[in-house]
Amino acid sequence: MKELKPIDYKLLFELMKDSHRSDRQLAKALGVSQPTVTRRRSMLEKNYIEGYTIIPKFGQIGFELVAFTFLKSKPKQGTDEKEVLNTMKEWYMTQPNVILVQGGQGMGWDTVCVSLHRNYTEFAEFKRAQDAALAEWIVGSQTFLADLKPGVAVKPFHLKYLANQK
Repeated sequence: MKELKPIDYKLLFELMKDSHRSDRQLAKALGVSQPTVTRRRSMLEKNYIEGYTIIPKFGQIGFELVAFTFLKSKPKQGTDEKEVLNTMKEWYMTQPNVILVQGGQGMGWDTVCVSLHRNYTEFAEFKRAQDAALAEWIVGSQTFLADLKPGVAVKPFHLKYLANQK
């Protein structure tokens, strides 16, 4: 994979601020030519950009809660770790309200699941389904629920903040 150049980082950050700008507008913001932006953007899209999307105001479009569920997994004796990961991946990929599941470590947990819910009842149904579907592999979980109602966030979720990183 190619090594990123300074212009690539600048372009990535400009796209994180506002990805619907044209290559011409991006070129003007970066002080380079439009063909340079088109060429660098194409390379970034092929190798470094997962996709383009909007970030809605979740609380204003019907989601009341975001759940951060921390999981501790333990494969049963004789189970291959890849099998556990594949089973978990298959189940989570069928859950449209789940926006991230990532392995990691800390506070005694090894996986985090981030999911959006219209209300507490929907969250409770999701949690029961998760516990039932993954009971063989999950030995514990704890959830932190955050309120998505307008006006509650100290700093709303957005990637544009990364553009100010030095």
